[in-house]
Amino acid sequence: MAQSRLRALTDKQVQALVKTTSVGGVPGLECCVSPKGTKSWRLLYRVAGDPAHKRRSLGLGRYPVVGLADARQRATLALRDASDGKDPKHEREEIGRKRALTVEVAVASYLEWCASNNSVATNTDKKSFFKKHFLSLHARAPLASISRRGVSAILDNLSDRPARRRSAYSYLRHFFQWAVERELMNTNPCLVIKTPKTVPSRERVLSDDEIRSLWTGTSVLSVMARLQLMTAQRIGSIGRMRWEDLDLKHKLWNVPAHDMKSGKSHAVPLSDRAVSLLSSWPRLSGPHVFGVGSDGAKAFNGRSKGMMRMRESGIASDWRLHDLRRTAVTLAQRGGAGIDEIKALTQHKVAGVIGVYARHGYESEKRQVVDLVEMQIANILRKSRIDGS
Repeated sequence: MAQSRLRALTDKQVQALVKTTSVGGVPGLECCVSPKGTKSWRLLYRVAGDPAHKRRSLGLGRYPVVGLADARQRATLALRDASDGKDPKHEREEIGRKRALTVEVAVASYLEWCASNNSVATNTDKKSFFKKHFLSLHARAPLASISRRGVSAILDNLSDRPARRRSAYSYLRHFFQWAVERELMNTNPCLVIKTPKTVPSRERVLSDDEIRSLWTGTSVLSVMARLQLMTAQRIGSIGRMRWEDLDLKHKLWNVPAHDMKSGKSHAVPLSDRAVSLLSSWPRLSGPHVFGVGSDGAKAFNGRSKGMMRMRESGIASDWRLHDLRRTAVTLAQRGGAGIDEIKALTQHKVAGVIGVYARHGYESEKRQVVDLVEMQIANILRKSRIDGS
């Protein structure tokens, strides 16, 4: 880069200036002196490739807060951008915009993007995590200010919940990478944080007594839990079940792709007991079977409180809702169902290359698995003379 042909002034000479003067050392660098004697730095420059060849001005800060050496360094960097065809003023405005962008605004944009790129279940869980564990701490903070220390603090607060800690890391890493790709921040703070250890799979399966106890519950969640055990589906999908997705005449529940974790639509056969339960369930004007509100317009969202009440009433002990899915699979195995048929019902991937090519729907096999689960449930309930759904 060409040096200024002016004799470079010293700091002592700058202190003595009484009028605006080019200080030399860097082309276009001036020290501006106001009528009251205040001094500030200004760079006059042109952007390479500008057809108008317009002369532009960029403020570099006040003197002596910004010293002579710092002013020359800032001017040099600005001229480097200008020689590359980038206006340093625009670059600085972009930096200012990044500094002003809050976490709250960035997360809102990210979740809007997720709404069309993730399944409903994943997006719902992300919203819950960001609201409770991230926005509650950093909503008003500039996005660019979030450091690995801040991320580590969030993860450390979840040390007693290893599964949630791992999903939190995954969500944060993806969010920051999304922000970096859109130039909302420069680096992803998660890249230098070790991935939390994999959580060992739970092995909890409900006993026959616990299944019989579940059939005594009258709450909405206990009914949903029974349906989960009968279908081996995720409780989130059941909570979002809509009447329009049910074909009770043909004993079928067609789960749309956006309600599945896999992002693929899923046909779930229903047993006679499940059909009886759904047929007798009160129907509101809203679309959701287990909807909330006076008209059932919104999907069910009271799992935490529902489980707490079930435990208080003695219906549930230490088991979790997802344990019902594992229990359903166990009942199917007890009845003699094959692993491929069970995978089809639970929509788990077939491992290896064969999984890429295998496109058989297993519709009849899935119904056999559901029927085997129903036989096991019927035998369990018959022992205590519990009838109905």
